[in-house]
Amino acid sequence: MYSLGTEFCPNETNQVHNMTKKIITIAGIALLALAVQVAPAMAQANIAGTWTLTLEGPEGPVDAQVVLAQAGMDVTGTIEMDQVDEASISDGMIHDSTFTFMLVIYVQGQEIALEGTGEVTDDTIAGELFVPDFGGFPFSAVRAAS
Repeated sequence: MYSLGTEFCPNETNQVHNMTKKIITIAGIALLALAVQVAPAMAQANIAGTWTLTLEGPEGPVDAQVVLAQAGMDVTGTIEMDQVDEASISDGMIHDSTFTFMLVIYVQGQEIALEGTGEVTDDTIAGELFVPDFGGFPFSAVRAAS
């Protein structure tokens, strides 16, 4: 059997077929590796923006306005609340839908560092703020309308 003046050679056809399978397999592995690296970033919650926060404190609810900035997984922010002189969020990290952070507040010249963790669902965050010597207190936050 002839094709364009060349003789059919099953061995060469098998080599081409095997090489094609290898190329397709390598390309598939490369695409899978890329998808594994990109998927977490795509699934990452975006919490940048303004939030209205309510903390269930020992003396009742405490309301605050929170502004968060996000760069990849890193989160920082500022908080305005009547009960403190100054407050900020540092060491914030968002991983998938889990938000962990340090809340540093200044009350009458004293710095108090609190640890927080929350779960992000759409435009809400629900979690707990851990106060030294007092334990954890639940909080909830809702993204402010743009």
